[in-house]
Amino acid sequence: MSAINAFLDGILDYAGLFPPARLDLPTALGNYDFYHRHPRASVLARFVLPLDLLSQAEPLPARIALICRGEGIHLPDLPPQVEALEVAGSLSTSTGLPVFHEIDWRGSLTNHFPTAGGVKLRTGGLTPDTIPPPDAVESFLLEAARRALPIKFTAGLHGPVPHDDPQVGARLHGFLNVFAAAFAAYSGETNLAGFIAAASWGDFQFTDTHFHAGPFSFTLDEIVTLRRKFVISFGSCSFLEPIEHLERHGFLPSE
Repeated sequence: MSAINAFLDGILDYAGLFPPARLDLPTALGNYDFYHRHPRASVLARFVLPLDLLSQAEPLPARIALICRGEGIHLPDLPPQVEALEVAGSLSTSTGLPVFHEIDWRGSLTNHFPTAGGVKLRTGGLTPDTIPPPDAVESFLLEAARRALPIKFTAGLHGPVPHDDPQVGARLHGFLNVFAAAFAAYSGETNLAGFIAAASWGDFQFTDTHFHAGPFSFTLDEIVTLRRKFVISFGSCSFLEPIEHLERHGFLPSE
């Protein structure tokens, strides 16, 4: 396995139900099924599904990240396809599943981080005020690394590197920047905000054995370990767009 294949393996949770795509449930389910037959299917991980649509999802996707919003959420008996819960609020009962707590980057991170489970950062949205500045992303990564908690990201990361989005009216983060900074945080680095903000295509290189990212470099074994244990995935309403960007810039051969 090459470094880029290890990096991309199961990195994308398909969130076609969510903006800006906002697909209806049958269309999103059909897309998820179709993408499993795509040449880049190894990039695909879970189907992101709100709890209130669980009973309507037919057939159930093979792998589900279940979104739960609210306080004191009561969970029904969950099918085995549910691999993880992503919670904005709180659960009324414990569960044996991995739970990723969404953290509000505007608040005090030390007060909102859980003592166990995982954490999730919303890295974008439809308006400029929903995009965390680089220093907020850095703070989130450093706190998660300090506590050795696994992390996920959602929203705004369909592009590999930072870019201006005229529809949002702001500069969006890139998943190469954010994931490389997360790798660095879990490797003991602390000065990350500048890299998150400014690293671009020329700062990244994948070889058979390494991922080079600006001042940082990660071996194949480190990539595999970091992705499996700590830097889990990002949600995107597009499966194809991140792949096509990487293909156009020579990081992946065109399929």
